[in-house]
Amino acid sequence: MTYKVVPSIFAKDDKKSIIEYLSQYSVNAPVKFKNEMKRYFGIIGQTPDIFARYNANPAYRHVVVYGAYVMFYTVNETDKIVYVYRILHGAKTSSDYFNLSRPCACKYFFAV
Repeated sequence: MTYKVVPSIFAKDDKKSIIEYLSQYSVNAPVKFKNEMKRYFGIIGQTPDIFARYNANPAYRHVVVYGAYVMFYTVNETDKIVYVYRILHGAKTSSDYFNLSRPCACKYFFAV
């Protein structure tokens, strides 16, 4: 079954910041990053449970994309929606940097 993949406003900002950062060092890196994100959105849209649960909060799943970035997401089985919460550099995934103490179900953060 196909799930709708919905990035949060945070994930959209994260993606934009990553692309801006990568573009400072390479012309090809931003394109490769966008393509990899598109590929992973497709994967989690088809099989959202394929990636591991996040140990600090098992309500979230996470996957490493483009070598150093970690995408965090939750799955709403009832509505068949995958909510992508954040896309962060692996060095910034500690609980000090962002709060994953509880799943973000607030529609304000997502444009569904």
